[in-house]
Amino acid sequence: MGLFANSGDALASGSGRVSWTKERGTRNLIYGFVLILAIGFGGMKVHDYLLLAKTWPALAPDQEGLTIVGTLDAKGDYDRNLIKIVLANQTSRAELTDFGWRTIFDEKNGPMFSDSIGNTIQYARSVDSESGYALLEPYLKAALAKEMKQPDWNTIVSRDYPLTVSETHGKTTVTRQTTLGALLDKYIAQGKFGADKGEHEQSEGGSGSGRQVEHGTTIPADILAKACPVVLIGSNFTGAWLDEQPETVFSSKTYTIHLNLTPEGRSRFFQWSSKHDHESLVFVLKHRVATAGRIAQTMDVNDWSVGPIHDQEMAQAVVDYVNSQAKR
Repeated sequence: MGLFANSGDALASGSGRVSWTKERGTRNLIYGFVLILAIGFGGMKVHDYLLLAKTWPALAPDQEGLTIVGTLDAKGDYDRNLIKIVLANQTSRAELTDFGWRTIFDEKNGPMFSDSIGNTIQYARSVDSESGYALLEPYLKAALAKEMKQPDWNTIVSRDYPLTVSETHGKTTVTRQTTLGALLDKYIAQGKFGADKGEHEQSEGGSGSGRQVEHGTTIPADILAKACPVVLIGSNFTGAWLDEQPETVFSSKTYTIHLNLTPEGRSRFFQWSSKHDHESLVFVLKHRVATAGRIAQTMDVNDWSVGPIHDQEMAQAVVDYVNSQAKR
């Protein structure tokens, strides 16, 4: 009896050990899975930290290449942004809003931002649009710097600010360097004493907001690239390809640009998108606005897809340019 009793006790004890071993194995499996998740999550956080921690020098626009700029237009009411993106006729353009104009040309910002200077720039645009937009460049740049909380934003606008303008003499076009102060003086004098005085007075309105400004002032591609913060340039990509989406009953053919980022490009893009979600990025390619789109979320990616785009010519031009640069 004793033997059988001891044998039963041993079996019961063995069964308990097996059960306990299974439970311990399950727990270890769960612990291991949690540990893997923790390590993976921690690794992602370290990776994100490294991407965010790198301080990159500011990028200069590539006037003869590809420049991608931010327009800081995340506010829900688009007409309360300095800049709005307009999509029309399968193309994209950036406009300075009426709100943006009034925000810039406000004497509270300093004497160089007066309403009368705003009127002078309007007059310059009516006489020579290139010079008029050149005058607008430092003001737009200062306003965007203010949006980014830069403390010395209003010092950007000074009479010594360098500007480049083109002048046509007969069949010859000459590019020359001037300053904001000199160009303002030129058009102030013309507005007071020139033959176009009547046109100038007609274009003036309260707060410098003439008819064109009330409906948005289109910002030329080159001014946009010079005034807006530069997020990426062509050298931040290693290649690109184009994807075509077929026509539907609701839409014509559309295209998606796929861009491969360099390590620096990935870091720069991640840093920008982490602080500027729901804002637009504008692609400026060789003096033209190629396309524009909004950042939907923080983007930590090696490959960036941009679309849908309706303009096949411009989409293909971006892809061709990026690939031509990658071969160098």
